[in-house]
Amino acid sequence: MTLVLTELSPFGIAMAADTAVTTSISATGVAFAQPNAATKLQVIDPLQAGVACWGLGEIAGQASDGWLSGFIDGNADAPDLDDFANRLAWQLNDQVGENPEGTNRLGFHIAGFVDHNGRRLPSFYHVHDGPSTALEARGEHVNPHRFNANHDMPPAAFSAAAEQGRGWITRNGDYQLYAAMFQKLEEFFLSLRALGIVIPDSQDVGDRASYLVFQIRTIASLYRLSNLLPGIGGGITYLAITTEGIHSLGIRYF
Repeated sequence: MTLVLTELSPFGIAMAADTAVTTSISATGVAFAQPNAATKLQVIDPLQAGVACWGLGEIAGQASDGWLSGFIDGNADAPDLDDFANRLAWQLNDQVGENPEGTNRLGFHIAGFVDHNGRRLPSFYHVHDGPSTALEARGEHVNPHRFNANHDMPPAAFSAAAEQGRGWITRNGDYQLYAAMFQKLEEFFLSLRALGIVIPDSQDVGDRASYLVFQIRTIASLYRLSNLLPGIGGGITYLAITTEGIHSLGIRYF
């Protein structure tokens, strides 16, 4: 299991991911979680961008995070996010292969700033197989049997959303409990404003990254307290990006 979050806001780009890996023993059917076993969120240094993976734990015989690290190193010459995302989709189609069922197996969040009409604006690609709900909402369709470099949030679309006071968040992995809980919790936070209490009181993109870490930490704690396999957990990696590049990155343990 995994929980990977990417947020685009007027503050910048914030990303966070847990580090747990769930392993199943086929002979017994027993599953167990290993904390701090994978680096799901990584930096694309030449582009001052981030990439995070969710889904399959292995690609071409390697752990997915190790495979991703090698891909980043081997594509350091990618001139921009678009080229990087399309190279990644091509490589995945070559090494993972066609998806007969057309369901979501594996995906990568790719986020960074790009030049658009004389401004530096956030841009977000989601490279994955299966259907794309983000593109379908815009009337665009992709082949779900292959990996596609879906441009879920182009800079022009982000600019239009920001003008209306809206941001963008994408969550993947085991996110059902997370989505249900934080919808209710953020409604509660909003009600507190009448009392003069602002949660979260974000001042910069680093605060937004901290809020994403809080979200993953909360869900991981609930898993540990429940009858569910604690498949979300371990240290929580985070990354914050502004127009000037990497603002902050690291890992927090609880």
